[in-house]
Amino acid sequence: MRMICTATLVALVFCLGLAASGASAQTGTNVAVVDIPHVFKNFTRFKQAMEDIKQDVDGFRDYMNEKQKLLRSQAEKLQLYKAGTEEYKEVEESIARLRMEVELERAKRQKDIMEREARVYFNAYREVEAAVEAFASERRIGLVLHYSGEEMDPNSRDSIMQGINRVVVYQDRLDITRIILDQLNRGTPSTPTATRPIIPGQSTNY
Repeated sequence: MRMICTATLVALVFCLGLAASGASAQTGTNVAVVDIPHVFKNFTRFKQAMEDIKQDVDGFRDYMNEKQKLLRSQAEKLQLYKAGTEEYKEVEESIARLRMEVELERAKRQKDIMEREARVYFNAYREVEAAVEAFASERRIGLVLHYSGEEMDPNSRDSIMQGINRVVVYQDRLDITRIILDQLNRGTPSTPTATRPIIPGQSTNY
């Protein structure tokens, strides 16, 4: 009887050991998803930075409109002189210089704007990455996938193709988008976001 009990005890300990080992092996294998487009649309600092760029673009557009008015004025002035005269040549050269200056300035400003936008996107995405990495490490999540929760528009080819090319086809309560947004927008005015997601097997007391 003692041998049977001992054998049973050994078997029980062995089974418990396997269970503990299995639980340990599964640590960090949880999967979550984050809606990156939604994050960027509601990331307050990113939106503010992009709004600053938009204001600069609007201001430069007004400046260019004034330059275009000046060009039209010069073109009208050109009509007052006879082709081939000294006055005609002076105005014609003035228009050519002005057009070149406007084009060079437009190209330079366009390049500057594109570089600024790239930096804003880069810095914002790095912040998103850091927030996701910190949360995933804390919650022992081994994989976070990028997805878009936006519904496909059956009347838009671009929307349909984007939907077809989604990495995540289906997810159920794996979305950590709200949590990441809360962390990113901490200390800045918040924007309405979706209901806080729940990750299976984890506490909801974040």
